[in-house]
Amino acid sequence: MGRAKQRDRDLSRGGDAAAVIFDAISAAKARGIDIVLADTAGRLPTQLHLMDEIKKIKRVIAKADPTAPHETMLVLDANTGQNALVQTKAFNDALGLTGLVVTKLDGTAKGGMIAALAVRPNAQNAQPIPVRFIGVGESIDDLKPFVAREFVDALF
Repeated sequence: MGRAKQRDRDLSRGGDAAAVIFDAISAAKARGIDIVLADTAGRLPTQLHLMDEIKKIKRVIAKADPTAPHETMLVLDANTGQNALVQTKAFNDALGLTGLVVTKLDGTAKGGMIAALAVRPNAQNAQPIPVRFIGVGESIDDLKPFVAREFVDALF
């Protein structure tokens, strides 16, 4: 069984996500790999034990590489509407977000919450958290860099 599959099995049995990410960063360094993506999907800000775990993951990443993490992005579903503000604040307070990705803009959601995110300052400073990418479909080619002018033009 490959290492990745073994790690997935260990996590499904209650393994430590932070240890898995530490191992991944160590392996990447040993192999000369520049990028490690850590996907911690499925966390809700109301699940305090999971928010504590994600804070631990960030601390462990910094131990594995003192310059990391280089980006901490939150993926938001455009269908969540105003709840995106609550989620963004909670994750920013916990992790210090560097960017947002807004998905599911190919459906009925228009992504008006992006405007609310742009004008509502986050908890750490008065600057909004930048939207880096938008998702307009199901494939990797449907993940597009966010261009504010094009987004506004499409809204109207």
